[in-house]
Amino acid sequence: MNKLLKKTDVIIIIAIVLAAGLLILFLSSAKGPRTAEISVNGETVERINLDKVTGRTEIRPGTDPETVIVAEDGSIRFDSAGCPDKICVSTGKLYRPGDTAVCLPAGTVITVKGGGFDAVTY
Repeated sequence: MNKLLKKTDVIIIIAIVLAAGLLILFLSSAKGPRTAEISVNGETVERINLDKVTGRTEIRPGTDPETVIVAEDGSIRFDSAGCPDKICVSTGKLYRPGDTAVCLPAGTVITVKGGGFDAVTY
């Protein structure tokens, strides 16, 4: 009777799983500052280090319709918007690198960057 897996096959599979686990541990341990970048009509108007935000900080980028952005406790979000649908407000808190929220009528984009390696980086 022929075996499905030989001893060398099992050793190779175990080596691949261990290598993948070590790579995930290495990449997840890479840390860096997380910053939120606020852009209006393609121009960056403000950068905020989310790792240093502890209290509530309100940002009014002066857009039409008006938007109010709040950074607090390591996250950032659209608090209110003068647009009719308010989709940007419903996106909630942004805190992971790669998180993005957009208010199209106001031309405002919030993007979280940094924090080392993540799935969005690759």
